[in-house]
Amino acid sequence: MTDSVIKVIFADDHNLVRKGIISLLDNVENIKVVGEAENGYELVSKFTEFKPDVVITDISMPQLSGTEAVKMIKEHDKNAKALFLSMYGGEDYVIMTLNAGGLGLIDKSIAKEDLIKAIEAVYKNEMYFGSEYDDEKIESLKKKFSVQKKEISEVAESITSREMEILKLVCDGLSCKEIGEKIKISIRTVESHKASLMHKFGVTTSTQLIKFAIENRLV
Repeated sequence: MTDSVIKVIFADDHNLVRKGIISLLDNVENIKVVGEAENGYELVSKFTEFKPDVVITDISMPQLSGTEAVKMIKEHDKNAKALFLSMYGGEDYVIMTLNAGGLGLIDKSIAKEDLIKAIEAVYKNEMYFGSEYDDEKIESLKKKFSVQKKEISEVAESITSREMEILKLVCDGLSCKEIGEKIKISIRTVESHKASLMHKFGVTTSTQLIKFAIENRLV
């Protein structure tokens, strides 16, 4: 436990989750929640207003994601410390956290003791990804990510302008029929381009296609 009172801002677009996490910290002597936000833009504004020691934010939020909000915050304050929150875990999310400049990642069902431990670690500028990820594994992931970035760059260069146009529309939620009507090509041609994209990305479903495109900033 640290002797200083750690000022925290918490951001999540789900009110029940936000209030639930905040309630876990109500009686913790060395941690004080000074503000809360329900989207990324509000988080950036509240950070400027309250100057917290630690930001805790959901990764996925409307209007502006938690990762994008933290990047904006760190452009103005490179020493800002962020702890991300997600329903999901795994290497992809650890890499996403590191790429956004975050120091840790916790699950939404985290126990109070572990939440306190995570906040105190991040406050001390230490990484916190749970017991599964020690320093050696984090370094290994960083190397793996640098390799992935090169591979993704090669994939991006192989995407044609028509495929990119279709990829953006797929990510907007349009069906193959709707895309065909919008850009005036046949459904079969749309499906052919979509199949080419899935092959290049190494995915097999539309959901995986969208996830890959968004996470790797291809759209």
